[in-house]
Amino acid sequence: MGTGSKSSHASYAVGTTATSEGTEQPVAEAPEQPMSNEEIAAKADLLMAMDLMGYITDPQFSVDPEDAVPTDPVERYDLFVGQVQTAQGAIEKLKEAGVSPEEIEAHTKALKAQTVAYLTSLDEDDLHEIAQVKGFEHPALVGLSGKGQHPLVHWLDPAYPSGITSKEKIQAAALNRYQQLLAGETVGGMTLTDLHQLEGTEPPGSGGTWSATPQEAKAAMAALAGSISDYNHAAKNGGGDGQAQALQTMLAAEQKLATADCPELGEELEKSKAHAKLTVDQALNHYHLAPATLQPLVLDAVASGQLNSTEAQHLTGRELVTLLRPATPESEANSLKETAAKRQEQLANLDGAYAAHGAMAPGGGQLLDLPSAGEPGAPQTIAAWAQNAGDLQLLQNKVHGWYGQSQQYLGGDPYAEHPGAMPGKFIHPGDLTSDFNAWAKGQKLTDLRAVAGQMGMDNNATATRAQVQQYIAASFNPKYDQQAIKEKVSAAAAKKEAAKTAAATPMSSGGGLASDAAVHAPASKLPVGAAATAASASTKPTMGTPKPAQPKKALKPGSFNANVQELMAKVQHAKATSQDVPARVDAETVASWTFGPGTTASTLGGTYAKTMHTAPDGSQWLFKADHNHGGALGHTEAAASHVLSLGGVPAVPVYAHKQANGTAGSIQPMLQDAKPFTASPSQWSQSQVDAIVQSHVGSWFVGEHDGHQDNWLETPSGGLVQIDRGQAWKHFGADKLSIDYAPSGGGGFTPVHQKLYEAALGGGLAKGVKLNPAAAHPVIKRFESMPDAQLRSVLHSTAHEGAKAGVAWVPQMRSRAAKALKIPQSQVTHEQIANAFLDHAVERKSNLRQNFTDFFVKQLKLPSGAALKHGGS
Repeated sequence: MGTGSKSSHASYAVGTTATSEGTEQPVAEAPEQPMSNEEIAAKADLLMAMDLMGYITDPQFSVDPEDAVPTDPVERYDLFVGQVQTAQGAIEKLKEAGVSPEEIEAHTKALKAQTVAYLTSLDEDDLHEIAQVKGFEHPALVGLSGKGQHPLVHWLDPAYPSGITSKEKIQAAALNRYQQLLAGETVGGMTLTDLHQLEGTEPPGSGGTWSATPQEAKAAMAALAGSISDYNHAAKNGGGDGQAQALQTMLAAEQKLATADCPELGEELEKSKAHAKLTVDQALNHYHLAPATLQPLVLDAVASGQLNSTEAQHLTGRELVTLLRPATPESEANSLKETAAKRQEQLANLDGAYAAHGAMAPGGGQLLDLPSAGEPGAPQTIAAWAQNAGDLQLLQNKVHGWYGQSQQYLGGDPYAEHPGAMPGKFIHPGDLTSDFNAWAKGQKLTDLRAVAGQMGMDNNATATRAQVQQYIAASFNPKYDQQAIKEKVSAAAAKKEAAKTAAATPMSSGGGLASDAAVHAPASKLPVGAAATAASASTKPTMGTPKPAQPKKALKPGSFNANVQELMAKVQHAKATSQDVPARVDAETVASWTFGPGTTASTLGGTYAKTMHTAPDGSQWLFKADHNHGGALGHTEAAASHVLSLGGVPAVPVYAHKQANGTAGSIQPMLQDAKPFTASPSQWSQSQVDAIVQSHVGSWFVGEHDGHQDNWLETPSGGLVQIDRGQAWKHFGADKLSIDYAPSGGGGFTPVHQKLYEAALGGGLAKGVKLNPAAAHPVIKRFESMPDAQLRSVLHSTAHEGAKAGVAWVPQMRSRAAKALKIPQSQVTHEQIANAFLDHAVERKSNLRQNFTDFFVKQLKLPSGAALKHGGS
């Protein structure tokens, strides 16, 4: 620490000195002036950031000692950059606090030394991978000499601004060498083909079907521009045969330009192709594509073999155009082909389900033709019908989104005759529930309980008639929740049993006091610490029992020692959480593992079926099946955990997974030896309160509002982590950053962050613990530093799989896409829905700081929250 004229305190040393007895005792020379609160806060931030940087760069950071699987180098780099930015911010605050230039220089040099040390420790492959993800073009073309510091060490160094000349020269060198390769030269012994093999990419023109001279390529550009103009004119003036012909001409012109190979034009041609795709996109999205407009195109494509009848009959018009366009990525084209095959199977399943349902539910006001519940085998039959009714609704909902826009391009009848898909044949949950209740009135309660038991209600013996009927109806009516109904039945039974026990408990003869058993029974229900207190209070002290230790005198809030103590508590809490939460493993590695057979994990509760499996290293993993959305929710929870970890929010790593039997869902390692987090805000420490605030930032960012008490765990080392992010993005686009927004309900489902804010407003936190908006800043800053492209990449599967599966957020994003594109909602494609989702995610990231500034200032009435807008406090 410096001693210049601007320093706010004198330097002091901590050492040892010998006493007269020859032993050494610590001695400290006190500072002449105390540090200001601003300097203490800045040094606390700097100390924590540098400490965590050292932890992140440790070779053993996030490495499983059992199987030594390292973390992804890009993820580790992102974690490191986040701490560097925090440290840089702290140094800037020290400048503002008046710390001497000498000390500022020392901190800056220490930071740069740590960044260089970390980056030089990475091997060349890691440097290439990180640089490529961060936007460096052709990283393999720099550092070819193998001498001295690798240029990418400086280019990636977060201690230096990204736009400085020295970094730009490194990129320019790579691009110049790439131009040499394009001209047929070799660089560092590499040819153009060698480089693209190394990068895993295709050389320019490798996907072309014809070689073009510069004049021919420019003629193709002009022809496409003219065809786009003709299409817009034809579509604007009534469509019809003119639009149909113009559409075919435009797509043919796009095909010709997209497959042109002209090395002489180089980047100019590639830019023209990219611009052409966007222009054609705009033309197609601007005007309605009527079936008559598309039919000639589809018929020709079927005749030429570009499309098969399954694709032509089961894809919507816009999906067919997407499939036929050359600019469509191969992965997307393959996905559309798979979609067509799945839809064909959906219709076949729909036919069977509708026929089975109609045999017992004729509709039209007629009574259900179900067997009497008391007949032999009837419970199984009725349970199967109820489950089929639910499956039928799911199938109808899936088919309804595309059925009316397909099967009309090959001539003949415009729609195939699938009764369950016809609009007038839709099964309405409310109507079916009324029909079922009317039938159930004539059945005995014991027989209905048998049906419910057949459907998985293990506590059916004590359920009321209403509960049993609702449990059965929950199969086809989303208004009811089977798990919630079972919990209500169990709660009622427990309450009844407790009343019986209380009535039968004898009173002691000592003045009407309760027995020891009666005292200890409720104590066993308390949290561990409280239960121990209750037990000790009911036990009389014996001879020789030492007196309890007197509590230590509390440190004065705001004092130097109190601030240091709080800082170290934060560091220890962060380390405790980090070391206990399982490390994130590369998703491809997890996908390659073979997990052991599953055992039911019914004790974990929740909405979805869960099974426990053993990983190759012997660790226990939890699989959550996604029967309703084909695995889309597995991608959702996996992406949420990934995004949260990138923002520094503790999250158990989750991976999309498909079992050997084809069941899709998600899989995650178990958090070992964790315990429930205490539900009482008055017992939360400052570190825990700060952790909840940071987790709330992450929850809002991923649109997850299900963080109730059961989803919070305390790790063995004292860390804190929220689990079960399966409802991420469920209400995306319709949710609100509000103190009272809780779509999962109140009571036991109130999010923990809401309990915190309510306690803070009502004075319910422990003495000395406060709600500090500044705790949100590191997480906000980490999310802000995430490139838009990286966020889109992480969420790509969530967006596209969710759009295809019709998950909960799809209606909101369909509406947003329709509004942005100025087209009817019925014409919005899955791709456009997915893009709207990704756009909204980027928008939420951009608004994160302002959103939380307004939240703390306007809703929680904390003026200090305004500092978030300017970089924390």
